[in-house]
Amino acid sequence: MNHHSVFSLVVFVLLLFSEFCSIAQGERKVVKLVRSDVSEYDKSIIDAQRVKGNVMFIYEGTQFFCDSAHIFSNKDFNAYGNIRIIKPGEFNVTAGWMKVDQKKKIATLGENVVLKDNQMTLTSPSLFYAIDSEVASYNAGGKIVSNANKNILTSKEGSYHTKTETFFFRKNVVLKNPDYTVNSDTLRYHDRTEVAYFFGPSTLKGKDSDIYCENGWYDTKKEICQFNKNALVRSEKTILKGDSIYYNGEKGFGEVFKNAVIRDTTTNFFISGEYGYHLESSKLSLITDHALLTQIFEDGDSLFLHADTLRSQPDSSDKDVLYAYRGVRFFKTDMQGVCDSMKYAISDSTLVLFSKPVMWSDENQITGDTIIVTTSKNKIDRMFVRYNGFIISQSDTAHFNQIKGRNIDSKFVDNELRSVYIEGNGQLIYFPEEESSDSLPSKIIGMNQGECSNIHLSIEDNAINRIRLEREANSKFQPMKLTDPKTFLLDGFKWTENARPKNKKDVFLKPD
Repeated sequence: MNHHSVFSLVVFVLLLFSEFCSIAQGERKVVKLVRSDVSEYDKSIIDAQRVKGNVMFIYEGTQFFCDSAHIFSNKDFNAYGNIRIIKPGEFNVTAGWMKVDQKKKIATLGENVVLKDNQMTLTSPSLFYAIDSEVASYNAGGKIVSNANKNILTSKEGSYHTKTETFFFRKNVVLKNPDYTVNSDTLRYHDRTEVAYFFGPSTLKGKDSDIYCENGWYDTKKEICQFNKNALVRSEKTILKGDSIYYNGEKGFGEVFKNAVIRDTTTNFFISGEYGYHLESSKLSLITDHALLTQIFEDGDSLFLHADTLRSQPDSSDKDVLYAYRGVRFFKTDMQGVCDSMKYAISDSTLVLFSKPVMWSDENQITGDTIIVTTSKNKIDRMFVRYNGFIISQSDTAHFNQIKGRNIDSKFVDNELRSVYIEGNGQLIYFPEEESSDSLPSKIIGMNQGECSNIHLSIEDNAINRIRLEREANSKFQPMKLTDPKTFLLDGFKWTENARPKNKKDVFLKPD
């Protein structure tokens, strides 16, 4: 609605009614009675001046038409039949009747009120104007159609405050635009700034996004908004959720504050934290401050991954890739890990761990410069350790099976390690055990040591059952009574079981 039209209408109504006594007394006429078929006063009928038939008043270019009107000495005024108020080039009002109560200082238009100007059309069964507070309102339903921006607003109640140039709409508020639809319990709109404020449960449905909040504002000129209290923004395949969301529709940029969640609706994963943002053009999402990735798999297992910062963005094939920076820790029932940074291809669940990575799978601890893990059907399929590879498993409290080499390529079946290929500078220490019985526990019988350029290991039930050494092999077996405890560990050995996440809560721990 154009506030200039409302203000002009109000000024005309005020002057029209305040000047009728001077008309009746023949004094200087500010409001002019142009014509009427009959003008009479008969106290036996009604204590008021009556004008009937083709009635027309005019005030500084604003024209008032009706079938009949009663002008009272106390300045009350009633008009009936085919009410029309026209200011050429500015606005046009029609109604069935009109009344002004000077004591209550209320002007009322009734019976299908229509107010039109160059920018909008307001229709309502009735329209009220409080003279002292300068507030125009309706309470039986109203509809505003904007010619300029094609907005259509309907509500049960509405008001316009001329002093603050502010509209208030309540109860079943619906604002429709070719680009979006707003539903709200209460909406406040500032005419000069063109900013809308939402109170109570509100939704904004657009071509590319849907928004929900219970408190917020929307700048219609700049297409920016902020939504508070259970705020949620749903775009093509992304959901932003948090205590507060700032969103720039023109730039396709959203920021989430407090209890932030960014969810990809095409996959079963989401990232959460205390702050996040999403850029629609590049499909970039970032979460920081207590950041956590949660991915739910079809078998019911879940991956929980924490880092200082999580960034998700599609690669060249439009597959989502997650990047984790600083203090990475993750937990899944069949594997756990820590590192400084990580890359995770979500579509095929391939992990690449960088900078002092440590991974655990069942009884095995794996370290190296870089660790690459590929999965199949949510189970570990292959693990490749690039440079300074080291695999350790604990035989008992004092003995550790160890595999070391430049690169280590390991293969798994149903998450169990089945084969290991050491490429370059291969070293091996292994403590074989005699078979256990029901009455006696297993017992270490000796130590196998091996050095070779390349080593092939076959593993069954977490025990090495075959070793093949390639090129310049050097291998020996010693019974335990002949071994030197000083030779039990390879150079670079480091057992870090205390740093291993044991559950999803452990991913937030910072071990010493």
